[in-house]
Amino acid sequence: MSKKSPDQPYYLKYRELGWLDRPLPQAPEFFPQKAIDRLCRIGGADDETDRIRLADDLRTIANVFWVAAMTSPLGVQGGPGSQTPDARKRTITSSVLRPAEKLIEALSDENLTLLSEWPDELPSVPPNRHILIEELTRLRNRTSDLFEVLDDRKRKGSSVSQEFRIDFGNALAGVLERHFPHIRASRGGYDRTPGPSSEYQEFLNACAQEVFGEGFKFSGAVLDEIAKLPRNQ
Repeated sequence: MSKKSPDQPYYLKYRELGWLDRPLPQAPEFFPQKAIDRLCRIGGADDETDRIRLADDLRTIANVFWVAAMTSPLGVQGGPGSQTPDARKRTITSSVLRPAEKLIEALSDENLTLLSEWPDELPSVPPNRHILIEELTRLRNRTSDLFEVLDDRKRKGSSVSQEFRIDFGNALAGVLERHFPHIRASRGGYDRTPGPSSEYQEFLNACAQEVFGEGFKFSGAVLDEIAKLPRNQ
């Protein structure tokens, strides 16, 4: 995994899938001109607003978090369904961990005789048994590391899907503050009603729905949490 430059936004690392790299569905066209115009109206854009830079910033964030949502069980529209840490661990144990452990045992010196090919010569290319054992052991170790992370999140009551929303919203709030510095990152009293009054809440939800559809919204608790966070971009 490549190292990001200190002056790059922290969330760019989410584009790098590492060993979990896999084909993704076709990404939609994020933030067309019509959407940028609407966001500029929400933010009260003036002649000083750099609309091209605004669009570039939002498209970068959209692509990064869309990749995360399409490759992680976050329950976001179009991506894998959400699972509790315990359910996720049970599925991983039955479908990944136990099969890997069984294969490691089956490929050991003690249990290898069943795979004897004597006295025949087989046409296919033989695998490297030692590399197989090494890679399966790495997979088992990565699974154990993941279980520790999931257990830690469970102890802290930190849902990964909630963490995703806060992280996504924090990135969007950074864009809001850079391009519309006159807007305060907080909700108003009327934001507790069906018709929110603050540009902060309206801007973040409008951006989120451009990426993940109208069903995606930031809850009030998430918005309040985002407002308290520093913008390390």
